[in-house]
Amino acid sequence: MQTAARATLLTALQQYFSIPREEAALVLDEFEPSVCRGGDWLFRQGDAADCLYLLARGRMQVWLGQSSGEREERLVAEVNPGETIGEIGMLTGGARSASIRAVRNSLLLKMTSAAFDRLARQRPDLTRHIAGSIAGRLRDRTAGVSHIRRTLKTIALLPLGPMASVEALSQRLHAALEAFGSTCVLTPRSMREAGAPPLPTARHEGLSPAMVDWLAVKEDEYHFVLYVGDPGEVFSDIALHHADLILLVAQASDDPAVRPWERAAFESASAPVARRALVLCHPGASERLEGTDVWLDERRLDFHLHVRGGVADDIDRLARLIAGRAVGLVLGGGAARGFAHLGVYRALHEAGVSVDWLGGASIGAVMAASMATGPEPQVAIERARIAFVAGKPFGDITLPIISFLRGRRMERLIDHHLPGQIEDLPIPFFCVSSNLGNGSVQLHERGSLPRALRASVSLPGIFPPAVVNGQLAVDGGILDNLPVDLMRGRPVGRVVAVDLSSRKDYTVDYDSVPSPWKVLAGRTLPLSKRYRVPSPVSLMLMAMSIGTIGAARAAGARADLLIRPPVGGFSFTDVRVFDRVVEVGYRAAQQALAEARELES
Repeated sequence: MQTAARATLLTALQQYFSIPREEAALVLDEFEPSVCRGGDWLFRQGDAADCLYLLARGRMQVWLGQSSGEREERLVAEVNPGETIGEIGMLTGGARSASIRAVRNSLLLKMTSAAFDRLARQRPDLTRHIAGSIAGRLRDRTAGVSHIRRTLKTIALLPLGPMASVEALSQRLHAALEAFGSTCVLTPRSMREAGAPPLPTARHEGLSPAMVDWLAVKEDEYHFVLYVGDPGEVFSDIALHHADLILLVAQASDDPAVRPWERAAFESASAPVARRALVLCHPGASERLEGTDVWLDERRLDFHLHVRGGVADDIDRLARLIAGRAVGLVLGGGAARGFAHLGVYRALHEAGVSVDWLGGASIGAVMAASMATGPEPQVAIERARIAFVAGKPFGDITLPIISFLRGRRMERLIDHHLPGQIEDLPIPFFCVSSNLGNGSVQLHERGSLPRALRASVSLPGIFPPAVVNGQLAVDGGILDNLPVDLMRGRPVGRVVAVDLSSRKDYTVDYDSVPSPWKVLAGRTLPLSKRYRVPSPVSLMLMAMSIGTIGAARAAGARADLLIRPPVGGFSFTDVRVFDRVVEVGYRAAQQALAEARELES
């Protein structure tokens, strides 16, 4: 066994079992070293479960397929160094419940059932540790904890234009990542200068054992390793197959066409399976970007990011995503109560918490889209005041054939203040609507931003339904008023959710609902009794919110930080209390942040 590989295996055992290195060397005898090449399957769902694995180096993906009643396999989790694989199946003696695939060349320790039995007799304390690990994983699954996001260690950067673009970005990214751990940049030149063994001279040649060892030492020595490759060189193939994440880097002004080398690299049988992202670099600091769609149309990407030259937080966002420290903010629906989201945004900003991904439903979608343009909190608040207080979107009452409100004002306000395409937003964003035809949640993360927002806020009976791809769509809050689980699928490390579900009793002082004439008299005649009766619009909003409270609370429990502004005393439609609602959100977020520990680690 190579020196670097043995050292890595000993370290993995030492850390996993929390034992001295001398004991780890003895335990190592019960394991068989195993290598799984990037793209290969370690085992498939349904295979016999006769062993477990400890991942020492690399990264693995967990896929579920046909047995779950699905037509295609789907990625459900990732396995990181220091975690075990397949222990539940081995202990139960059944078949593999999922398929495991290597993202890149991975080094594992394999323990057979027979070896496990021997270890259980000789070292029961170590087998109890394995059992505890299993219990923790089952607990997380029951609680809905996602395992798709973790720190990424090896990053490949390749240019879709001149090498100068990727070299400049790698320097900025190197500096940003140093805040989270030691980082090194590997290029053919830097490797030669560092005394690395010779690189292969042709693509079909494999890496020498000395080079494999040298690269492994670098991965063990540094927290992050950036491979910067030129597509015309052999080193780019090494970079692609050693990466946890592949970043395709381009200037927004470059030709967006797919390069021939992309097709050769990503459409071949030996294509890397690591996640892929596009990084579009822009020279200025504008909030209004354009033309991203042509870059995305012909490429299979997991996500994309914009890095503007005049905005330092853009490169910091990329670093946070890589380091597993990115924050996703999920904003729930609540009509005019949604102004509280602006107060939360202000509190997060003042606390130094940068928001790296935004998602929302209903009015939460509108507020999230506004934040995704990247304004300072006070700017976002003033824009919302102009749009909702002066614009009065809840005031265009119409003949109630389809809805109480025409929705024209809301549509004009969205078109004016939030034009453009979702993919052009400086900060990643998504929102949801509810498909009336098939009863499913419609995810909007590309395409027209006004159209997506129009669908997400189309409260049934209040606003007319929207049309999305020939289907009628209504308010996203009907089916998912707090899309925490969708945010969990994004490459963020922590999720902050803002739940506006009402928890206030609506107590009245009458035995039966008064007639419209009595209500009108109470509002116009001085001596008549005034009745507290919700308006038809408020009543419909209250009724719709009842069915979402339980689901929103359950979703909020799966967030890393849940903020619940006490907005139950405010009307769904009264925009005159704008500043008071914003302040309530601000105070609630301040308190939640003061009590939280999740965003500090």
